[in-house]
Amino acid sequence: MTKKLLISNSDIVEYSEAENEYYFNGKALDSNDKEREQKNMEAENKISEIVNRFLGKQYENTLVLTGAGSSILSKDDSKQELNLEKNSGKTVYEIRKTIEACLDFEPKVYDLNEIAELAKYSPDQYGINIEDLLSKVSQARDFIPDEKKDKFDRTVDEIQKNIKQLCQIELSKHHKHGEFANKLIAKKNSHSRAKIFTTNYDTLFEQALKEEGFILVDGFSYEFPRTFNSKYYDYDFVIRGDNKVIDEPNFVDKVVHLYKIHGSIDWKQNEKDQIVKEEDTQNDESLMIYPRRAKFEQSYESPYFDLFARFQVELRKSKTLLIVIGFSFADKHIKSIVENAVITNSELSILIVNPSIETDGYNEFIRRAESYNNVMLVNKTFEDFVDCFHKQEAYSNDLFIKDGDKNE
Repeated sequence: MTKKLLISNSDIVEYSEAENEYYFNGKALDSNDKEREQKNMEAENKISEIVNRFLGKQYENTLVLTGAGSSILSKDDSKQELNLEKNSGKTVYEIRKTIEACLDFEPKVYDLNEIAELAKYSPDQYGINIEDLLSKVSQARDFIPDEKKDKFDRTVDEIQKNIKQLCQIELSKHHKHGEFANKLIAKKNSHSRAKIFTTNYDTLFEQALKEEGFILVDGFSYEFPRTFNSKYYDYDFVIRGDNKVIDEPNFVDKVVHLYKIHGSIDWKQNEKDQIVKEEDTQNDESLMIYPRRAKFEQSYESPYFDLFARFQVELRKSKTLLIVIGFSFADKHIKSIVENAVITNSELSILIVNPSIETDGYNEFIRRAESYNNVMLVNKTFEDFVDCFHKQEAYSNDLFIKDGDKNE
């Protein structure tokens, strides 16, 4: 039984744990006489070379789509002081177990099994899936007996409150978001700004970008109260100087666009029905699409419609790279948007990064990766990917100076 570590049209990398052997396109890594650690390092270097060759193509538009996987920190010996409760996101299983414990502790609500029974929800072989349960809950409320509605509503509120609490994540030195952003923008400034689309409600990217001195374009105004208007994504930041021979814009280096396509813990709807951004992430009125199947319908409401429309427009542009990190494509409407884009836009390339790429959600992308050269899947966590993600030399100012007309 082998595990696929990388899938593309030109390269398939597999690992056999039973044999402790790496296979590159069916051929074993020539390292039988080497220690396991040395063999692992050599294989990782080769995988990194393949990935960066894919990333180093001539892209002019760089997009990132990320989900829960980018917020989860792995626990190892180098992180002894790490507080996973405070600094790390949670898996679907961990979210369920946390909510179970909280409901059991609260006497005025139903436990998870009771509310599942009321909503006529049947757990699958892995137990209760919170996303599926909330979908059933939203559909079942009208059929709940009146005498049980108050307790039913309190339970739903408690589940949603816990989901929000789990998103109160603090940036630590072990998070790679800042390093990732710096590598992402290592390209010619005249190319379009890097754009990060995330379904996460937490503010790890905001915290990291602020710490790294980035200017963040997030769709909100720069005066207070900070109010959402998608027109701000069309603005840019330039430096103008009186001593320049040619009066042309000099683009500010560290600018990133961030799109919170399912809302955020620091968004709130005010009395004027405006979406405002607040420093206080503990407020009870955060504007979030909670993880349920009904997300598709909610995505047609403002501001989500604007954000999804922007995502679709960006995917249609020529010479576009989409990096998908820690996102399982469980959101069917996002999956259909990306699948349609890769079919209709021949100049779109997709790199999918996930610790498990052999899942049903990736089947269509695996099929395309095996047939076309514009899709690649690599088995890595967000942390490991950032470590292997080198500066895209094909975009660096140094290369254009060094190689001159050859690259113009």
